[in-house]
Amino acid sequence: MSSKIYFSDKSGAKPFSYYGVKALSSTVARIAPAVGKKFARRLLLTPVRHQSKASKPLEMSSYTINTQFEALHVYELGHGPVVLFTHGWSGSASQFYPLMEKVASLGFKAVAFDHYAHGMSAGKEANLPLFIRAIDAVQKHLNEGIHAAISHSMGCVAALNTINPLLHVLIAPPFDFYNGFEQRILSTGISKTLFKSVIHSVEQQHQMRFDNLLPELHLAKHDKVLIIHDVQDKFALHDNSQAVVKQYPHVELISTQGLGHGRIINDDHTWQSVQTQLQKLQAQ
Repeated sequence: MSSKIYFSDKSGAKPFSYYGVKALSSTVARIAPAVGKKFARRLLLTPVRHQSKASKPLEMSSYTINTQFEALHVYELGHGPVVLFTHGWSGSASQFYPLMEKVASLGFKAVAFDHYAHGMSAGKEANLPLFIRAIDAVQKHLNEGIHAAISHSMGCVAALNTINPLLHVLIAPPFDFYNGFEQRILSTGISKTLFKSVIHSVEQQHQMRFDNLLPELHLAKHDKVLIIHDVQDKFALHDNSQAVVKQYPHVELISTQGLGHGRIINDDHTWQSVQTQLQKLQAQ
């Protein structure tokens, strides 16, 4: 259900269901707040398991690592400096298979993983702090420097918070993350009280404030950042990436047309941009 909220591109007049959900959630929040919070948490923090059509490369190895939360499924391909991939909400590592093959062919070790409650990893719940915890666990397991990080959608937010590579490649990053997140949820009719309650409980659980996790706050600490973003992206606005580039001169933006939020990952324009940057790193 959460994916229908986060990836809805409906705009304009509110549907009839909005008023029903609003009335019900407001009532529950008032007379049974514990029940309401449990329902809202399950609704908002349960991703859809991504079903990829991409075939796993024959030479790719995969394994499971245990963490303090749940087990994570990790995928590796190639040898050399590590390029770490991290997917977005309701995605999976399999979205990166074609790109990982190309990166490995340049002489890198391409590493990806499924976030908690995504793909082949364990868990029933996910959120931004858990995305960050998962990346930390994978980095600890690898126990080697991350040469470059390639991330998509919400994975970009988590990556900027916790990976310090020579190069960040952000594909369709959701800047102005919290406001967009809140607007999409409230547009369904869910009461603001329930929404704030879920956010507060996640912050308390992981001792992370969403205000401190916003991607714009972390761009300055990274030397090289490349954004690849489609002008027609309906879920992560291209205009926000343009605004970021104006504010941070060290951030480069490459814009595409007609690829949307998902197909951009494995488009040839994306690969050519990634290849150019990785080859520059090799030449240093």
